[in-house]
Amino acid sequence: MKNVRIGIIGAKFAGGFHMDVWKTIPGAEVTAVADLEEKARTDFQKKYGVSKIYGDGEELIRDPDIDLVDICVPNFLHAKIAIAAMRGGKSVICEKPFATTMDDADKVMEAYAKSGVKFFYAEDWIFAPALQRMETILKSGGIGNLFFLKGKEVHNGSHSPYAKKIEFCGGGSIIHLGVHPIGYFHHLLGMPSKVTGFCSPGSEGNFIHKDFEGEDWGMGVLHFPNGTKALIEGNYITSGGMDDVVEVYGSEGRIRVDITFGGPLSVFSKKGIDYAVEKAEFTHGWTHPAVDENDSLGYRNELSHFLGCMKDGIEQQHGTDAQSGFNTFRIIDALYRSHREGKTISLA
Repeated sequence: MKNVRIGIIGAKFAGGFHMDVWKTIPGAEVTAVADLEEKARTDFQKKYGVSKIYGDGEELIRDPDIDLVDICVPNFLHAKIAIAAMRGGKSVICEKPFATTMDDADKVMEAYAKSGVKFFYAEDWIFAPALQRMETILKSGGIGNLFFLKGKEVHNGSHSPYAKKIEFCGGGSIIHLGVHPIGYFHHLLGMPSKVTGFCSPGSEGNFIHKDFEGEDWGMGVLHFPNGTKALIEGNYITSGGMDDVVEVYGSEGRIRVDITFGGPLSVFSKKGIDYAVEKAEFTHGWTHPAVDENDSLGYRNELSHFLGCMKDGIEQQHGTDAQSGFNTFRIIDALYRSHREGKTISLA
């Protein structure tokens, strides 16, 4: 295959940062973008010079000059568009989460099984350089046998209006943020045998975000068959910028990976700088600006890998296939069930 011809569905936040990465990768050719909002798609075309724009994702899917559909839309549309794309013979990149209901997740897997195309579940943490380095240390036995892990993504709240409604988001901070450590630990350790979840009640019961139907704080324990435990957290109650951290404890040592605030740059500014990290409320005083979030969060490695799978037939990274996306959603769904029912839920 020569260039891989890519169509992005969703011309706003996620579509924009995916495009910023695609344009740096040799062999990637974004030929079209689709968005329901005319201004969003025309602004995207002006900024990036994409040749074709569509007002509907299904129009883009029918374009014979598209090899790969990159889904960058609100959560509730992920399953619908993925199914339509696979039925249309297009390979798919699906941003997290895999779906927003188990029924939709089952339908995605049914469509995938019949399609013969590639499905890429876009968990960027798998490709974050610091976490990749951590994995090499773990595989070398550097900290002995693993027995406990912690992972979190937390910040002060989603900017998307769709995140406020369970109908559109599928939940709250667990499905929106906790999905990252869940997906990463699934990649690292496989499927847990059972899970235990705890969440704020949503709406008026939330700590801060009373206008969010889903939880603004949630955590869970993933119990793995070999006895290893993993604690995951996602919340919207954290000030100071997006805070992504993984910690691993072993019989011969421990590792801490500060994904978002672990860079080498520190700045003190009286008036503030243009940007520090995602979700930082202000940039004056001391800050620790990200050097390149597309690199440090794994987006460049991730999309480069997916392109290599399409173009050169390289083996797909464990944790990024359709089954992994489905398994990650099963874990999320079970955590919510655990919270509602007040008990640990078996996944065996």
